[in-house]
Amino acid sequence: MGAAEGLFGYLAEAVGTPYNVIPPAMFLGFSGGIAGWGTICGALAAPVCLISGVVADKKLREEMINELMAWYIHHPFPEYQPAGLNLPKVAVGSTLCHISVSKWVNAMDPPVTADSKEKKARCAGVSGDTAKKAVEILNAYADTGAFSATHKPDPIVASCMGCHKESAPPFTQGKENCMSCHGSGLINIDDCESHRDLL
Repeated sequence: MGAAEGLFGYLAEAVGTPYNVIPPAMFLGFSGGIAGWGTICGALAAPVCLISGVVADKKLREEMINELMAWYIHHPFPEYQPAGLNLPKVAVGSTLCHISVSKWVNAMDPPVTADSKEKKARCAGVSGDTAKKAVEILNAYADTGAFSATHKPDPIVASCMGCHKESAPPFTQGKENCMSCHGSGLINIDDCESHRDLL
């Protein structure tokens, strides 16, 4: 249950209501990027829900969540390594589980499979690191009454969204680094046209 147990489980014991009626098990479905679909990293789900649940001001809440998401993209995971496997720390450039795991398992020497003990330990570390960052964000605000973001979306996002948001199809939405999927030899935009009926 990773980050959910670390956040909501702790708050249930330390604070009680309402956290003692939020079962950390409700976040199990986020494992593997939501039941193995490889979408959003499951380590982000509980921290985002906690921030959403305790920060009433919409602008502040979104700034905190943006900070967590942008931090995730740039942080070399896993910092927290309770299994003691001396795993490589890799900044993966994406909040998507598929990209995060794929880049990390292939950074191992030799590469490991996505069901390896190393990958499982890495994801446990990612959960711990992400829960810790959420607590740091919330505690800093609680201590000072102010919040200042230090992480921002990659500058390429503004460049891409400058056209694709309002004036140039295909229209899209997002703050993720577009080039994680649409560049660097992964999935080139030029290749998309030939596969359009498959999408």
